[in-house]
Amino acid sequence: MAWSTFRKKWLPYLIAYPAKWAMSFLYLSCSKSIRGMETFVKTATHNPCILMLWHNRLAMAPEILSRNAPGFIYAAFISNSRDGEPLALVVESYAVGRVLRVPHNLRHAALNTMIHHLKEKREVIVITPDGPRGPKYEMKPGIVLAAQESGAYIVPFSWKASKYWQLKTWDGMLIPKPFSHLEITLGTPIQINKEMPQEEALSLLKASLNSSPLSQ
Repeated sequence: MAWSTFRKKWLPYLIAYPAKWAMSFLYLSCSKSIRGMETFVKTATHNPCILMLWHNRLAMAPEILSRNAPGFIYAAFISNSRDGEPLALVVESYAVGRVLRVPHNLRHAALNTMIHHLKEKREVIVITPDGPRGPKYEMKPGIVLAAQESGAYIVPFSWKASKYWQLKTWDGMLIPKPFSHLEITLGTPIQINKEMPQEEALSLLKASLNSSPLSQ
C-alpha cells in the first residue's frame, strides 16, 4: 500500500522536476540556430494553430517554446495515465504550458476537445501525431480531422542536435548532449481544406515533418 501511494502521488514529481532542470541546463549549454520562429508567431497570433512534432522530440519542446515564443499558451494532450503524469507535471511547471488530460482509449472525446479549444480559445495545440504509443513516425488521422473542422494552421516543429543520447523507448526519445549545437526548425504553416482526402493530407503532413532536420 505504501509503495502504491508513493508511486502514484510522489514518484511523478521525483521524475518530473529533475527532468525539467536537466532540460533547462542542456538547452542553455547548447548553441542554437532557429528557423521559422517569426512566421510561426505571426501565424499563431492571427489564427487557430496546431504545432506538430514527432514524439521523440518532446523533451526539449517546452524549453524551446517558452524561451523563444512565450506569448502563447501551449496546450498539450497527454494521456491520463501513470506514464503520462511526469510529462504533464513538466508541461504545467512552465507558465506557458497547459495540459489537457484525456484517457488514451477515448480518442473521439479527445478529438472533440481539441476542435473546441481550437475554435474557442487562443491556445496553440501541441500534437505528437505518432503518440502516445506509436508506431514511431506514423501519422494518426486525428490531426487532419481537427485541422479540417477548425480551420487551424498546422506548423511542423522539429529540432536536431549535433550530439545526443537516444533512449531505449518505443519512440527512441532524443536528448541533446551538453554543449552540442541545436538546429531548431518551424516549417511553413499548412492549412488543409475539407475537400482534401485524408490519406493525401497525412502524406503532406508527414513529408513536412520529414523535410525538417530529422536525420536522427
